[in-house]
Amino acid sequence: MLKQKKIVDGIFLVYSDFKFWFKCGGILIKNNISGDILIDCNCYLEKEVKGLLRNKIDSYFVSHMHLDHTYNLHFFEELNSNIKIYCPFPENKYLTNFNIFLEETGLNESGLGELYRNISFESLKYKELNSVIGFTPGVEFAYDDVKIKTIHVPGHSPGHTAFIIEDTKENKRKILFASDIGLTQRGAWYGYTYSTLKDIKESVKKLEKIYLNDDFIIASSHGPIIFERNPEIFNNIIRKLDDIDHKLLTILDDNKPKSVDELMYKGLIYEEDQTNQLDDDPLLSHKSFTSFLERNMIMSHINDLVERKKIIEIDNKSWILNS
Repeated sequence: MLKQKKIVDGIFLVYSDFKFWFKCGGILIKNNISGDILIDCNCYLEKEVKGLLRNKIDSYFVSHMHLDHTYNLHFFEELNSNIKIYCPFPENKYLTNFNIFLEETGLNESGLGELYRNISFESLKYKELNSVIGFTPGVEFAYDDVKIKTIHVPGHSPGHTAFIIEDTKENKRKILFASDIGLTQRGAWYGYTYSTLKDIKESVKKLEKIYLNDDFIIASSHGPIIFERNPEIFNNIIRKLDDIDHKLLTILDDNKPKSVDELMYKGLIYEEDQTNQLDDDPLLSHKSFTSFLERNMIMSHINDLVERKKIIEIDNKSWILNS
């Protein structure tokens, strides 16, 4: 069932309560003049989409093209021919050409492209879109009494975008929609080859500075609404990333080099018994996909630690501590 939680008058956090992890919450901005605006409202069921479309939808903003944000987006295009779908560069092209997504995420190179294509088009019933309007994060959009400012927060993906929503006529609190910056128990996610840990940290710091310099209500794609000011909210994301660095440095030593294969399933990202349970999920019946994600995330930490001269790369892609 589609749920709506009020953030301020006329603006809601929208999410499906269906028990399925390929979904995300989003923002509904009620706008009776030109039409409602949606940000990242990827529900689960077609009837939930139809529920949102009972009122006229003028625009739909995609924060980034990951399937949990976009796999049912085609319903909006099919059911409302006048809707304008916006997606940040360069990810707008992923929505109209899935092959580019498979290539730039590293899924094709890893040999998992066909598996992921099958999951997307057969299991999730994903469809490429016919028309997407690309935008450069940083631009502002004006809708009658509402202004939407886009913020480039890469790392999770190349075009990953957060949004500031502000009422220009009434004195309402501003809303910071942080998309997938990492405001969940797990923290930030950076499992594709185009994901970069350095960019994630810089993006978190960028949002922290914005947040601390104004009065914001925070919402995100996979978390609750945060009404009360919490100066530690973004520090906690960095702290989780630093904890992985500390664990990695503990596993490595200054004598015997270790490869990335020797660092897999040691609790840095996933526990091995946790990944074994994925065999029960028909959408992730191949452990190789989770291994691909874990490898990329560990490599992000390794590259960052090498750049900071905490570890040294040895021949054949192995590393030791820099003693």
